[in-house]
Amino acid sequence: MKITLLSIFPDLQSFGIRTISACLKKDGHDVDMIFLQKDFSQRFADKTMDDLVKLTKGADLVGITVMSNYWDNAIQITEKIKQNYGIPVVWGGTHPTIRPVECLDHTDMVCIGESEESFPELAKKMEIGQHYHDTKGMAFKVNGEIINNGHRALPGTKGSKYTSLDQVPFQDYEYKTHYMMQGDDIVQMTEELITQTRYLEFYQTQPTRGCPFGCTYCINNTYNAMYPHQKPIRIRSVDNIIKELQEVKRNLPFVKVMLFEDDAFFIIPLETIREFGKKYKELIKMPLAITGATPSTLTREKLAILIDAGLISIRMGIESAAKATKKFYKRPSSNIQVLNAARLLSEYQNYTKIFYNIILDSPWDTDEDLVETLMFMSKLPTPYELWLCSLVFFPGTGIYTRAKTEGIITGKDDVNEVYRRHFRHIKKTYLNSLFFLLQDYSRVAIGISPILMFFLTHKITRKLHLHWFSLTIVKKLLPFFRYLGRKIRPSAGIYKTGWDSVTKKSDYYEKVVKNKLTNRPTRLRPVGLLPTPIQAPVPGEAWMSQTLADRRL
Repeated sequence: MKITLLSIFPDLQSFGIRTISACLKKDGHDVDMIFLQKDFSQRFADKTMDDLVKLTKGADLVGITVMSNYWDNAIQITEKIKQNYGIPVVWGGTHPTIRPVECLDHTDMVCIGESEESFPELAKKMEIGQHYHDTKGMAFKVNGEIINNGHRALPGTKGSKYTSLDQVPFQDYEYKTHYMMQGDDIVQMTEELITQTRYLEFYQTQPTRGCPFGCTYCINNTYNAMYPHQKPIRIRSVDNIIKELQEVKRNLPFVKVMLFEDDAFFIIPLETIREFGKKYKELIKMPLAITGATPSTLTREKLAILIDAGLISIRMGIESAAKATKKFYKRPSSNIQVLNAARLLSEYQNYTKIFYNIILDSPWDTDEDLVETLMFMSKLPTPYELWLCSLVFFPGTGIYTRAKTEGIITGKDDVNEVYRRHFRHIKKTYLNSLFFLLQDYSRVAIGISPILMFFLTHKITRKLHLHWFSLTIVKKLLPFFRYLGRKIRPSAGIYKTGWDSVTKKSDYYEKVVKNKLTNRPTRLRPVGLLPTPIQAPVPGEAWMSQTLADRRL
């Protein structure tokens, strides 16, 4: 069966759709993937749509991965395909999982939840002409009526075809059957083009799936409620993870950094982290980046092991330090835990780049709440990078429910009130400007002292109209302090050039990471990590032959 899968996100990673493609290829289907890298605030040009029509000709099924913000673009693509062909179109991803009925006003069918089982079952039934409207984990609109078959067991749990995540095929990176945008044109991927555009210098994967926390701004809270009797965290074996990364090294020469986009990585037991660190250091030997660290799960032992393995970047969610806001967001860590975690990360500042998440523009935050967060952040050790986001009321979250209940949004026009809101478009207010100022000073290892932050945020400073003037002066002093910080704090150097200092050096791990680790103090070294020989996982079938490979170890 000929299937075309579309990713409409601004990057080429798309973990979910690449995994679905691998599952389909394993079942013998002919799959093309098209990546339409465009910000959701921009519509696709006519040339792009014309190219898409040509590339989907002859397809028996088209799948599109959709998040709430990409609503308009998903509709634009679906309508274009429908205008030219009678191809059935299926939507999958976060938004169709939360709002299947709404999506079925624009598409033929939707996948609900993780669809490594549902999508291939659908394709098989369609291929042999079998009735498929009863497919578990999917919803359909037939003659104006909705058929919702509910979700099925999660991969990695009892009741699923994949009782272990180790059985799920690795992502499909067979780029010779993949296409991407270059300007407004859709062109075939080549190694040269991927290397030139640098879209895939970071290889993204997930050692775990799920999240144990119930933060009210995040959709994971709703996902957990969908599966009350199944474990929220599913963990792959170390050998399975290492095997995937080895195949990346062999087949994707343009990859420079391994990225774990993982909400629960630090929940993994210490002994498993120890096993992973040892094998990664011996067999992978590449820079490693991890997102999703939480203060309550970050420990010295785990961090030391990962730094030893080559961890060069870590991102930790703080979101807010205001007591009332943390309670409303249901954040799992106290400010003391956050401060201790930040101090721990700071001890490794010469080896890894540190990112902290902060959420702004909450209608429930008072000025006092924002000042509380600013004062707290000014006390954290530098350098670090702030990842600032504007709060968006995504459907299915606790904050959406509250915003609708309190009349902040009507709930009748989510397209304009929610879907089209950009999480990077932060309001231009004085206190928000202080967060950006703090970001500038923190990344050069100077920071803003609590005394200065107290002055900049004090009500009297603002009452006397000294705040904007003071802010301007501190801004003008930034070039001097940037020079000073980078001169006296070597750790600020890794924030200077973005990721170029890492990705543009083919031998970065050997010449930078290993040299730094060789000279680190004894207190920063992991305990019990001995340089003993390791037996590599046995290589499986050729990675690119997805239809033949069995990914179980």
